Amino acid sequence: MSIILKRICGGVKMELKDTIEIITSIIEASGTIVGAVGAIVAIYFGFKQISLTLTEQRFSNRLELADDLMGEYVSLSNHASKALFYLVADANGEANKLIEMDGNYPQYIQMHSEELENIKGKIVAYGSTELVYLFFDSYNEIQMELKNRKMDFESLKKYFYSMPLIASYLKYDLTGEVVNPCVFYDSFMPELKVLEVAVGMEDFHEKMVSTNNELVKRYNLSQKFIWEETKK
Repeated sequence: MSIILKRICGGVKMELKDTIEIITSIIEASGTIVGAVGAIVAIYFGFKQISLTLTEQRFSNRLELADDLMGEYVSLSNHASKALFYLVADANGEANKLIEMDGNYPQYIQMHSEELENIKGKIVAYGSTELVYLFFDSYNEIQMELKNRKMDFESLKKYFYSMPLIASYLKYDLTGEVVNPCVFYDSFMPELKVLEVAVGMEDFHEKMVSTNNELVKRYNLSQKFIWEETKK
């Protein structure tokens, strides 16, 4: 009897031992699986966080780019306006009066030229198709004019016709906000507004408005870019 009990107890011990080993193996395997799942989850959320960070960084960079490009184009427009004003004053023997007001007047032509060459690469790199077309319509025309004649009052007039629209569309391209071209003209090109009363500029404003509206139609831009005179 005792022998039988010993054999039974022995068998139970063996089965219990095997069971413990099996359970231990399962627990170890489960731990490995849980660890692997945890690692996968951590990697997933890690990549998600990286993606979110990159998206936020791209948005931040876009805002910074918008600020930089708008500032550059506003400066370019302002210097172009001053350059033309100086050319007219110089042709009429009034250059010294301008220089007394602002010693930089003789340099505005070169400053504008350098800014124009610098910004054109950024327009190509970051601008929409419409913005690229608008910009190079104006850029190529002025380059052709300057090849065929000297830089003077008459050769530069056409260059200015589309500048307010380019500034307005550049802001829209980068921020989604529409500001009428007239606002840019009134705000950043005051010398041109003064020159509108000069001899040879009688139809300048009318042609600038008509050119603006023709370009809006040619490139199927929003009607919000049609020139609207500011209320005074």
